[in-house]
Amino acid sequence: MRRWRQRHPAEHATETRSYYERHKERLAAYFAQYRREHRDVRQGIGARRHARKFGAPGSHTTVDWIWLLQFWNWRCAYCGETGPLQPDHRVPLARGGSNAIENILPACRSCNQRKGLLSEDEFRARLARERPRQGN
Repeated sequence: MRRWRQRHPAEHATETRSYYERHKERLAAYFAQYRREHRDVRQGIGARRHARKFGAPGSHTTVDWIWLLQFWNWRCAYCGETGPLQPDHRVPLARGGSNAIENILPACRSCNQRKGLLSEDEFRARLARERPRQGN
């Protein structure tokens, strides 16, 4: 089958489109369910795609990402919240950081967005400055 696909790419593309059109609803439901059930896997894939777009050196696997989540007990590395976590680069890709697992931390969406282009140290310093104000 693989050889046939390689030798007949136009026919394969036509058949694939035809199959999708015939089974559109079933496939849409399947993919939606997969995205819901494999959120962590999808986020890892998305992070690697983002890093490739930036041309960042280094890489990590989905297994590395899952291991990191387990290491942090499925909690945000910054605030400790549980829930959906995203890969956050300690040194942002836009500031020359790598996509190696050593440069990745799990972060909740709120912390990841608030951190923006700050490094891990800069963001932790900002959090330390903000915490005393929250108690007032």
